[in-house]
Amino acid sequence: MMKIAMISPFFVRCGIATYTAALSKALADLDCEVFGVRWPRFGMRTPELVKSVLDRIPEVDVIHHQCEYGLLVPNLEGTLYDGLRQLGKPLVVTMHSVGNSAADKIIGEVGGRIVVHNEWCARNFQGDPKKVVIIPHGCAPVECPPAEVCKKALGIDPKVPIVGYVGFISPNKGLEVLIEAMRGVPNAALLIGGGWFVGDETSYIMQLKQWSLEALKGRCMWLGYVPDERLALVYGAMDVFAYPSKHASESGALLMGIAHGRATIASAVPPFKEKEKSGALVTFQSVEDLREKLIRLIGGDRERKALEEGAKKYAEANSWREVAKKHKSLYEDVLSGG
Repeated sequence: MMKIAMISPFFVRCGIATYTAALSKALADLDCEVFGVRWPRFGMRTPELVKSVLDRIPEVDVIHHQCEYGLLVPNLEGTLYDGLRQLGKPLVVTMHSVGNSAADKIIGEVGGRIVVHNEWCARNFQGDPKKVVIIPHGCAPVECPPAEVCKKALGIDPKVPIVGYVGFISPNKGLEVLIEAMRGVPNAALLIGGGWFVGDETSYIMQLKQWSLEALKGRCMWLGYVPDERLALVYGAMDVFAYPSKHASESGALLMGIAHGRATIASAVPPFKEKEKSGALVTFQSVEDLREKLIRLIGGDRERKALEEGAKKYAEANSWREVAKKHKSLYEDVLSGG
């Protein structure tokens, strides 16, 4: 049985933690033994922390680090990766963001393979390009209850078309664009689920909520953080899932909507445009473009149904089991010296 040490945040509200948990379970289902080595999502980042993490790595075949620059502040890439190199085990690194030339070069020198989720990330990784392998972010396909049932459960009139968003809420997520666009979408309402990594609200979320309730009087509902067991109900209430993020290298939140089979519209950032080519979603360029496409999707059953089918096909093709199979093959290749 192959043994993998997975270095990542665990047990917190964090996209990388969610990703790692899903991947680890799928690998376990393929008869891999995964040892979670926790790198904290919050708190002090020090050389002592690096030593503590290195000391907790058990005897394994492969070490896999889930890397995001913010988790290594203040610039601990050299300390961590030098320590990992000294352990003498094959190292795989998943880059959840790319483009930091100093960090990428350090990681590219030490890592045996660098996993990225799409072609845009592969092009923008600043380390050794020969080590880069594209493995898509996984999906967990879910069949939602009927829309009428979901809307009634949330206290929504089943006849009202719903545009929805679920995910972390910060200025980078572009919700101002979505709210402004919805002002010109008649007879439809906006459903917003999500929050921050800790707590219920931030000052930014409170200000955004106040503006949205004024701009969309009687047409906006905020749900707060949505626990896993309610996700199918919330997504099932949506006629259209909107994801207006201003910047992204990949997005688990976007893929969550796709995995629930929603007709999806997302901002035209390069990684999302790649998915548009596969039929998984449609992108928008501006507030006006978003507004026009929302009106068209709400009123056009054929186009909306086509996007729902495209989302389901994408999620099935990139299920966590399929993604785990690709990771297992990669580990085997690294272990064989390939």
